[in-house]
Amino acid sequence: MRFPFLDRARWVTDKYILLMLGVFPLFVGVRGYSAVTASKYWFFTIATCAWGAAALVLLVCGLVRGERYRVDVRPAHIAMGLFLAVGGVSACLSEYGTVVLTGSNRYDGYLTTLMYGLIFFGVSQLARPRRRYAWALGVSAFGCCAIAILQLMGFDPFWFYPPGTNYYDKYIAYNGAFLGTIGNTGQLAAYLTIPAGFLPAYAALSAHRRDKLLFVPAAMTVAVLLMMDLDAGVLAMIGCALVSVPALIRPRRASRIAWCVSGALVAGGLLALWFWPGTSGTIYEMSQVLHGHLSDEFGSRRGEIWKQAWQFVKQKPWLGGGPGTTSLRFSIQWYSDVRDQTVIVTNAHNVYLGYLVNIGLLGLLPYLGAIVCSLVRWLRHRHDGALYPALGAGFFCCLIQDFFGLGLVLTAPILWVTWGLLESGWEDPDPDAAPPDPGEETPPPAEEQ
Repeated sequence: MRFPFLDRARWVTDKYILLMLGVFPLFVGVRGYSAVTASKYWFFTIATCAWGAAALVLLVCGLVRGERYRVDVRPAHIAMGLFLAVGGVSACLSEYGTVVLTGSNRYDGYLTTLMYGLIFFGVSQLARPRRRYAWALGVSAFGCCAIAILQLMGFDPFWFYPPGTNYYDKYIAYNGAFLGTIGNTGQLAAYLTIPAGFLPAYAALSAHRRDKLLFVPAAMTVAVLLMMDLDAGVLAMIGCALVSVPALIRPRRASRIAWCVSGALVAGGLLALWFWPGTSGTIYEMSQVLHGHLSDEFGSRRGEIWKQAWQFVKQKPWLGGGPGTTSLRFSIQWYSDVRDQTVIVTNAHNVYLGYLVNIGLLGLLPYLGAIVCSLVRWLRHRHDGALYPALGAGFFCCLIQDFFGLGLVLTAPILWVTWGLLESGWEDPDPDAAPPDPGEETPPPAEEQ
């Protein structure tokens, strides 16, 4: 049976994914870092709404013309539907009124959450993992890292910084630390964890010789994460490697050996942390947390931030204060001698804790449930092809970083596109075939013999 309108909707979705993986990470806007969040938000909003509207119109036209579609409903879809529904209830009951729609100052309100949900459901129903998506992500990662490396060398080739400044004037000549085409270095780390997990896995598993070239942007992402000296990104890479490498090794005996090695490394690392003799630094802080001591100063003062966030959770444990309202509730601020300015906290600095604060336990549980369902599906099919196993590695790497991340619109859409592809019907025949052009009709299926 022919489905010309469905084919057109899939074609539009294919172009949207290429746009979000290949162009969105590189788009900074015309005002450099001073307005990068707003620039990326409007790019994301316009692109997502245009794609969603076009796909919806095409599908409705197809239904009117007699097309009938198959909808794949998996456990992750049900959990995600509950997550969006609870978010809507939390928004309606919030005391902050219409602020919950757009968010107070981070573009993280319920409308943005709905667009994330649109990506998840739309991509999972209308798209399939394709080889071109790996190259789109590889190209954007290469471009972003090339610019970041030049900036780390003291250059500003595209005038992203204020006139007369560079990366090393951070916290002195301007507020914050910015790098690459993402901006905030923490958000850059969140973005880079996806290609850092996805690209090396795909390049190693792919049977195409040209795909080995993707080791180049993969190496660049790892190098930039190390040069930025951000612990969250490095920990995400280590955690991803400890799970993904043994999971994706094909020979069963070698995989078991790799799992044993990973387990031994984890056990050895925990023992080393437990008996760590140092009195300062990141490893010392991790050792103290392992002993149950969480100081306010730990993790760039994340200890203090998480403690206050937990107080908000205890005040409204079930539905939270409403989407995008974290910045309206935090009262943490301190004077930084290094920055010579007052730092004001507007985010929980932990994506999962942020959801717990904003939409409560009833919202966080289905979100975590959707993650678990997707990871279980990935592990069950981790040896099928190259694209799907690699997508799971990139997704898992970003999930680890989210434990220390902000979850902002600067990078979150890329994670949601990856998640949608991870939940797509990748088992369908010929997943690497290009979608038909809008003007072409889909040939009828061959008759069964």
